[in-house]
Amino acid sequence: MTYFINRNIKNNEFELAYKSEFFVDKTKLIDKINKSVNVKERFLCITRPRRFGKTINAMMLESYYSKNANSKEIFDKLNISKCDSYEKHLNKHNVIYITFNNNASSCKTYEEYMNFYIDCLKKDIKELWPDIDTNLTIPVLLDEIYSKTGEGFIFIIDEWDYIYNNNLFTEQDRDRFLLFLNNLLKDKPYVDLCYMTGILPIPKYCIGSALNMFQEFTFLNDNIYHTYYGFTTEEVEHICNQQNKVTMEDLKEWYNGYKIQGIDLYNPISVVSALTRGICQSYWTNTGPVDEVPCLLNHNINDTQIDVIKMLAGEKVYIQLNDFDTGKLSLNTKFDIFSAMFVYGLLTYHDGVLEIPNKEIKLKFVKSLRN
Repeated sequence: MTYFINRNIKNNEFELAYKSEFFVDKTKLIDKINKSVNVKERFLCITRPRRFGKTINAMMLESYYSKNANSKEIFDKLNISKCDSYEKHLNKHNVIYITFNNNASSCKTYEEYMNFYIDCLKKDIKELWPDIDTNLTIPVLLDEIYSKTGEGFIFIIDEWDYIYNNNLFTEQDRDRFLLFLNNLLKDKPYVDLCYMTGILPIPKYCIGSALNMFQEFTFLNDNIYHTYYGFTTEEVEHICNQQNKVTMEDLKEWYNGYKIQGIDLYNPISVVSALTRGICQSYWTNTGPVDEVPCLLNHNINDTQIDVIKMLAGEKVYIQLNDFDTGKLSLNTKFDIFSAMFVYGLLTYHDGVLEIPNKEIKLKFVKSLRN
């Protein structure tokens, strides 16, 4: 059994979602990602709020690319099968799939945290390539495998920002983590593709030129992959028509409101939960830590709370937002607070206007303000 390299991925999150009643086919994303395999622009970082389909899409890509999977039977039935690039990469690559929230809660130090990943990767290499001497660094080992076999690797990295998002370890440790990723990926011939996801963008202050090879696609600037994270109106209408308990009007009121490139997006986890349960209520705000709302409101810098009340009342709040700086988690200005709320999916932003996207989030704000 391998931990991260060419894993046994039977019944991963993508395959389980495919079997569910309200499955939305996002497989044409694969066709777009295929364009980045084995080219200079092969480093992609896509950031979205939690539960917006990042992990399912990452596991979909693993199911498609991994030579240890046999996914043709599934993908033959999906939209990707109609694309010209479909057969080119189907189950033909070594895939290294890492989620950086594994084992984090049990690690007291950064060294413990990183040694878990390094040790697991070395065990995988020893199992798959037993003739390789694993008393070397991971980049050297992967380079040796590439030199001997001519086979590269597709890296799929989920929750790259976990230690930032959860404020783990020290700032110096987080700098060391960036350098680890840089040494693993940058200018390495064995990298066929690196697809990385998280909530937070890569730190702007990035040490030296670390990770500057990544193209970043956020809620603010993504004009390529924007419809593959979150559900479009057409997709919600399609799955809504498969049942008769919840109306499209209810789904729109509760879970719509996110805008990107002029397209309305719905919160996917909430839509599927509402259709499965047959009732609209708060789902996304009850999954995982959404304690950012009271935390951010408590600062009330430059009358932040007043602006939130205006948004609750339907008034427009104008502000110029740029991407939230992961390296600066201090919330010293209204700009910082609203940028953080936007990145976490608590606000939507379009044409210079900040808004509370839907009823689900409004209820969270109301509760926080009352407290």
